[in-house]
Amino acid sequence: MKKNKRIIFATMAALSLAAPMTAVFNFDNVQTVSANHQGTKVWLQYGTLKYALKGPSGRVYPAGTKVVRELSNDNIPPTSLPSEPFYLTLEIGGIPGNQLLQDVGGGQIAETYVNYEGWHEIDYPSDNVVLVNNTTDYTDLKSSDFHPVDSSNPNVPCANLNALEEAYADLTRIAGKSSVVGQDREKIYRFTDRYNAAKAVGATQESVDSLTKEINDAVANYKKTGHLVSSDPNSNNSGNSNSSNSTAKPSASSKSKSRVVRLRKASYRYTHKGKRVSKKLLKKGSYVKINGKTYRIKGKKYYRIAKNRYIRAVNVVKK
Repeated sequence: MKKNKRIIFATMAALSLAAPMTAVFNFDNVQTVSANHQGTKVWLQYGTLKYALKGPSGRVYPAGTKVVRELSNDNIPPTSLPSEPFYLTLEIGGIPGNQLLQDVGGGQIAETYVNYEGWHEIDYPSDNVVLVNNTTDYTDLKSSDFHPVDSSNPNVPCANLNALEEAYADLTRIAGKSSVVGQDREKIYRFTDRYNAAKAVGATQESVDSLTKEINDAVANYKKTGHLVSSDPNSNNSGNSNSSNSTAKPSASSKSKSRVVRLRKASYRYTHKGKRVSKKLLKKGSYVKINGKTYRIKGKKYYRIAKNRYIRAVNVVKK
């Protein structure tokens, strides 16, 4: 079974990380971890900073500082994943008494700044294991705003997301209304895909500002008309620009009518990137509502059952 991976910044103290954070960590032993009873696997990729980087706290992390990133893909990931950051501090493992397996860390470093190795798969530990530990500074842990000390080195942009976060918060409040259906609901899904992409390391301020304006325009239209999607055919308020950022795309033969279907076998739930979101399975024989369209994620067909939640089409009873 797969874990629900979350990078949590605000709960560092609550998860009692003080002890492992202050301990001297032996990097030679980072791959020696114990398997839990669920047999969950995770891919790790280590690397080192190409050159010294300064964080938002003002602290400098020298060239050669060890960093790591991890994925829970079934198959070995591509060596280069520009959208996936490395972390200055990262701990993985099961949290006692918690339903989910979670990861804790921070300090997002762009791939551009890293000399990285190949991936290797390990058993996901049942106890917390520190992979890298370079800082406990909260300002740096919650940020991706790291830049070369030497300005002659390539620089990765770090956009200010404050306005986007406020706009998206307004959108999510609208998304919680049961009256938001059809095209309006689809628009929220598209905005969510683009919002996640805009938060990735390396997103430009221009793209973030453009998305912020589109969301604010849609919210303003909703307050005026009760709909996010404008009825004006000449309006650009569609939320479709840059929609290719979504990994999940409707197939050409998609049906548009939503319906309730029964599962012929137990099914995991996945994100639009094909990652499992929980170790829990939807039970065989249970009923779920799909939006009627089929989506291709990594070459396989899926149905969407909720915001950024998909199930494999082969698990559904065919009518």
